[in-house]
Amino acid sequence: AAPVLAITAIQALFVDQSARKLAPVPKALAAMTALATLLLVAQYGCWSHVQSLRTARRSFVIKDDRFHKEGDPINIKSGSVHYSRVPRAYWRDRLERAKALGLNAITTYVPWNFHEDVEGRFDFSEDRDVYAFADEARKLNLLLILRIGPYMCGEWDFGGFPAWLLTKANMTLRTHNKPYLDAVDKFWDHLLPRFKRRLYSNGGPIVMVQLENEFGDYGDCSANENDAAYMKHLYSKATQHLGTSVIYTTVSPARNLHKASPWRHDARVLATIDGPLSSSYDADFALQKAFNAKGNSPKMWTELWTGWYTHWGDSKAANRTAKDYGDGVKAMASDSNASFSLYMAHGGTSFGFWAGANILEGRYVADVTSYDYSAPISEDGTHQVGADGADGFAAVRNALHGTSEEPPPPVFRAYGAVVFEDEADLLAQDATCASTGWRTQEQLGQAHGFINYALTGPFPDRLAFSPSTLRDRVQVLADGVLVGSAYRGDAKNVSIALPSSMTRLDLLVENCGRVNYGRELVDDRKGLLEPPLDGTPSVSCLPLADLSAIEWHSIQPGRSPAAPRFYRGHLQVDAAHDTYLDTRGLSKGFIWVNGQNLGRFWETRGPQHTLYVPAPYLRRGANEVIILDLDGRTGLESVARPRWN
Repeated sequence: AAPVLAITAIQALFVDQSARKLAPVPKALAAMTALATLLLVAQYGCWSHVQSLRTARRSFVIKDDRFHKEGDPINIKSGSVHYSRVPRAYWRDRLERAKALGLNAITTYVPWNFHEDVEGRFDFSEDRDVYAFADEARKLNLLLILRIGPYMCGEWDFGGFPAWLLTKANMTLRTHNKPYLDAVDKFWDHLLPRFKRRLYSNGGPIVMVQLENEFGDYGDCSANENDAAYMKHLYSKATQHLGTSVIYTTVSPARNLHKASPWRHDARVLATIDGPLSSSYDADFALQKAFNAKGNSPKMWTELWTGWYTHWGDSKAANRTAKDYGDGVKAMASDSNASFSLYMAHGGTSFGFWAGANILEGRYVADVTSYDYSAPISEDGTHQVGADGADGFAAVRNALHGTSEEPPPPVFRAYGAVVFEDEADLLAQDATCASTGWRTQEQLGQAHGFINYALTGPFPDRLAFSPSTLRDRVQVLADGVLVGSAYRGDAKNVSIALPSSMTRLDLLVENCGRVNYGRELVDDRKGLLEPPLDGTPSVSCLPLADLSAIEWHSIQPGRSPAAPRFYRGHLQVDAAHDTYLDTRGLSKGFIWVNGQNLGRFWETRGPQHTLYVPAPYLRRGANEVIILDLDGRTGLESVARPRWN
């Protein structure tokens, strides 16, 4: 036993020093660890036996309506940080800030489409290496709550589902449907095995695994056998790979627990709840206890909403006062038996095409690129400033009695204007696919970006677009000149006049983000669902995944075409620090920095008017900046702070 205790003590010291950024472990201690390990191997004969001894005391279980870690009661104080919304180079920094907030655990989603955007092509590299993210949590002695889907919501494109699911015949999402479950099983067969050794009982950080997400807002396990069978299938598949030593959970508002979970009074799966900050949580916790098995209902609030998301066209960014943060979190943390996870602790950024959309009162609304969520740790890692101007981070830290040292604040720089030298016509670029007819993106095997329908006449005097069949925004170009546009989110029919002398019509349709919540998400195909005129168009895919083949030309002075165009320029950087790109000189489109897609901007709608550029995306010297502006504008400047309405 002595060698085991020696290893445990030495490793605990090492982890503590690593987390606090103190001096490295002395060589003598490392030698002691090696010696103790050799003694164990000599005594027990193999390394696997040594490993089992090291993890034999590790347990995280439910007993008497409490979580117990190594036999002692523990309250989970977690916060959501999405690895998919943070550059890998900043994972540790954001986790350290979460720990400084007073948290002892991290919660994260696994977006299916982030890892299998193309069917059968799995990607767990670089920023997508969720296993490395779990390892970072372990290094900081943070527990991990893993939300594996397959559906996640999270204001993420299509709720995390890959778009290619929409091409499958006889497929019905989020229920017991064989084509759907076959696809889920194939993904989980790739995803889950590498988490097994990262379970808490095996020496890792993972203490809970959540199945699906807020299923009670969509299905009904109490009234629909297929829905109940669906959830049971997910449990069976997860246990096939992960076993039963980890705690499995579902989550739902308390009123829908019976709809979200078929495990009423069944200790195999813990039903947890979610909802906004409040002055009291007792009523919801009572409903949770009544639903779960006797003795198996630790108070667990999986999403304690610290803020909210923001849509393009909102009058301002969602925010709340620092006092609201502090009071709501304090009311939860003051319950000596309550566990929770802040949603969000740090929101991050929906880079690229990953921002989703919602249907609110029948109207489509697209999520902005920033996922700041008015979380205590803001989008760029700084302290959140509440609506009252006070420090939201400090309010939450005080409520949680956080004592861990916070990393130094991020450094921001304003690098000045981007100088553009080259331009290119979007519609002149080679398409990644081409066909004919009024087809959708999904039918062409495309997940993101634009689709263009081109016709050569004859043409009517006007074109009419309906929000029910426009997915999501169309620009009408007559002989390459923009003559009008329509947007699904405006929720009105639009009529656009066409010039009588035109010879070519282009209908450029943008996918502004697939719906991520509600029943509308299951059929959110992109393109023109009904033809606005007679004729058979040639249709081309413009996913914008690779810009290396763009044919550039020098910008012609005095030429300002009102049409979708790329512009290429450079931003000079003497030392790489975080910055923002101010889009007040642009209209709508995307920005790439050194090949990294920063996401959408929509200056004419707001309320977001800057895009965040993390320092790891920059390098000293000239940095390539490419914009796609759908109205052909070019004004862009690096500034030190974000700008919102």
